[in-house]
Amino acid sequence: MRLVYGVLLIALVGCPVAVSLGQPTPLPVNKGLLVQDDQLTDAQLRDFQELTQQKVNEFQKYLSIIADPDQPDRVRELAIENAQMLFMPNASMQVGSVKTKLVVKDYPLPIYLRRLKNLDKKYFDITITFYDLALVGDWEKTKAGYSTTATYFQRFQGRGKNGKMLYNAKTSKQMDVDLRNRKDPFYEENRWTVLLGDVRVAEIQPKKSVQ
Repeated sequence: MRLVYGVLLIALVGCPVAVSLGQPTPLPVNKGLLVQDDQLTDAQLRDFQELTQQKVNEFQKYLSIIADPDQPDRVRELAIENAQMLFMPNASMQVGSVKTKLVVKDYPLPIYLRRLKNLDKKYFDITITFYDLALVGDWEKTKAGYSTTATYFQRFQGRGKNGKMLYNAKTSKQMDVDLRNRKDPFYEENRWTVLLGDVRVAEIQPKKSVQ
């Protein structure tokens, strides 16, 4: 064991692991200088904003895999399972259409993901792409922790066997985001964690059904 430039090197099964010796970020304290475990620093909240964006990007990748009929079925099923793990229980997804006015429907997230996978019965080729970065708002303090919203933008394209474009739409959707100190099932201890929530239709282009 030796100390080199502020990094502690520890050999574990022949593999060195670096552990930072930098100063930890102090927790917020109240006027009585008591640590407030239900509150995070501004720096920590910014870190969780970045983590939220990563989770939204991960969800987008899962949507692309689930909708792609060229992917192996087991891969698409695994994507459905992993996508649900990013969300709070009972989260819902809105889909909508515009004819003379906007009409939206809510589906439980598991049903929405299953419907998305089954669209390969309607289209020969399906592509979901995402443009622009997901926009994550500022955190607002709640009784349980913090909340915010994240907005993402997608293009859905469905083609027939002859390659003809049957459906092409751009949409933007806004989702709730929940940050709180909850029990982590992996580490089996309480940790501040981010989970995604209900997803709502924000805008539809063109005037066709939104997948």
